[in-house]
Amino acid sequence: MEFFLEQLLNGLVYGSLLFLTAAGLSLIFGLMNVVSLAHGSFFMLGGYVGFALFRLTHSFWLAFVLAPVPITLIGIAMKWSFCARSTDAAISIRCY
Repeated sequence: MEFFLEQLLNGLVYGSLLFLTAAGLSLIFGLMNVVSLAHGSFFMLGGYVGFALFRLTHSFWLAFVLAPVPITLIGIAMKWSFCARSTDAAISIRCY
């Protein structure tokens, strides 16, 4: 019975994590009115950076705070590089 309760709680925690990720993605896609799979790639990259920082510092909270910083900088650099080379009027309208 103890094993069943433990597995039930693990399933609820994992399900909650998946729900929060899906809700965040649908919120982002809904507000932007565009479906971009790059958001999922950035989430995955953030997870890898967070895990690497956790392995280096052995502190979850420090990794939790520091992991978004390089991902944000990469996202800003990609946005600037994309908007700098876009010549299509429909694309450059979204680059603000």
